Amino acid sequence: MKRVIRRLTAETASRIAAGEVVDRPLAALKEILENALDAGARNIDVRVQGGLDHWFEVADDGEGLAPDDLPIAFERHATSKLENLSDLDALTTLGFRGEALPSVAAVSRVRMTSAVPGAESGAFLALEGGIETGHGPAARARGTTVQVSDLFYNVPARRKFLSSPAGELRAALRMIECCALSRFDVAFRVTVDEKLKHEWPAAADERERCGQLWSARHAEQRLWAEGERDGVRVRALLGLPEHARANREGQVLIVNRRWIQSALLTQALRQAYGSLLPPGRYPSAVLWITVPPARLDVNVHPTKREVRFADDERVFSLVAGTCARPLAKLHPPFHVVPGAAPEPAWADRVRESPRQQTSLGFQPATGESAAAEAYGAPSATGLAPAAVPAAEPELWQLHRTYILAPVRGGLVIIDQHAAHERILYEEALERLNGQRGASQRLLFPALVDLAAGEFDLLLEIAPQLELLGWDLAPLGPPTVMIQGVPTGLRQERPGTLLQDVLDGLGEDTAIGGSEARLERIARSHACHAATRAGDVLGAAEMRALVDRLFATSHPHGDPHGRVTFVRLGLDELHRRFGRS
Repeated sequence: MKRVIRRLTAETASRIAAGEVVDRPLAALKEILENALDAGARNIDVRVQGGLDHWFEVADDGEGLAPDDLPIAFERHATSKLENLSDLDALTTLGFRGEALPSVAAVSRVRMTSAVPGAESGAFLALEGGIETGHGPAARARGTTVQVSDLFYNVPARRKFLSSPAGELRAALRMIECCALSRFDVAFRVTVDEKLKHEWPAAADERERCGQLWSARHAEQRLWAEGERDGVRVRALLGLPEHARANREGQVLIVNRRWIQSALLTQALRQAYGSLLPPGRYPSAVLWITVPPARLDVNVHPTKREVRFADDERVFSLVAGTCARPLAKLHPPFHVVPGAAPEPAWADRVRESPRQQTSLGFQPATGESAAAEAYGAPSATGLAPAAVPAAEPELWQLHRTYILAPVRGGLVIIDQHAAHERILYEEALERLNGQRGASQRLLFPALVDLAAGEFDLLLEIAPQLELLGWDLAPLGPPTVMIQGVPTGLRQERPGTLLQDVLDGLGEDTAIGGSEARLERIARSHACHAATRAGDVLGAAEMRALVDRLFATSHPHGDPHGRVTFVRLGLDELHRRFGRS
């Protein structure tokens, strides 16, 4: 019989296992950086040359390794962090599986140089594809230096799916920032292509570290929160509502000095802000949570970014309650508008005071108070206006979200945000392809502090932003001065808009070539600059939006594929009302 099951070679199995731990260059840097922190380092120096996949180095002043321990460190499941399974219940280190170094070595060329305290010299070990190629004595003060080059040189399939060097570097810089936030007592130094990128000395506390990363002004604006219950301690620096972002990139969650991702904690944080933030906005905050090791499971995912709490509900309530206390002193920047939210189940009943709200949530396009009163005030039955005014408007705004436009043979319902997004997207593409847009100067220039990765991305796409109509003057990391914005934008907070546009681009703007890059920039600009659901539009604005929508090349859908309008025919309406 033909044998179906085969034993994989050790080399094949090693590369497959390495792919679970080191799926991208960022993961290799993260594992080595965590080893340096576990070794008790107080100074960490990260150097990158020609991209993370080409060459990077991490040097620390930790405990180091003896010459005899160097080969063992690259054996799979060899670790100094634990001895048996029960040690996981008292784990205080970031690493523990003994997979990181052998996984990195299996898919790259690695050289480790290390020396223990008091030793006259150190030793080095070099490996290529997990195979030792050299070892011997080396000059080195206390600590360890790990050099990694040619990542995935022996896994060509993986190299095809790598992000661009610039995108991977931005992600790596964010990861290093999060490590610096988790250990403010450690000094970090980052050099890229022989140029000093960041230097953060050891800080006295969390707020000082945040000041080093984002600027002292921004750190001072954040609210401090602290609470403890049943052995779980929460500390937080909370951004103001105006610091909210279009995604969760402004949130850093640290549990037992480990940078993690957790849907539970993000939901608790969002609950703490309550009505201070509108839907679609996410708070910026840093959470430091300390949990007894026996009540935390860190052995959940190969990347060690996910954890499980023994008592989710208590952690959720502690985080939400602790963060809500300082936020309770703030006042919501908006008020609830009748008809803007979904109607409750009892709304179809006869209301005792029908004149307190508009009929069916409509808002007339005329903007005239007399017409508004005539169309908005229900009759005695609470179902329809008692009389129709002589001058009936052509367009109506429904729940500040949809535009109703009567057409021959029916009705068109337009999503005002999707429609405006389609308009701005096509205009942005025209500008990015050479038709430079005009800029509207701000009376008072606005200053905005960006994260390190955002600032680098801004410099990378500055020519494209200038074509769109932005007038920006980078003052140096992390501050940018906004002197002008694209004309025609209804934007009271240009700094928030700029940050949202950068957030919408994500880590990588180079995948797919120049055309795909321009499309991503245009899509992000249109998405965040477009009129929102909840914005009140006047008659002229609605008519202009409808006219511009149907003048685009694809008026039926926005850049994300969502429909922009729906048409209801008279036949459908007649059928629903039982007319023949």
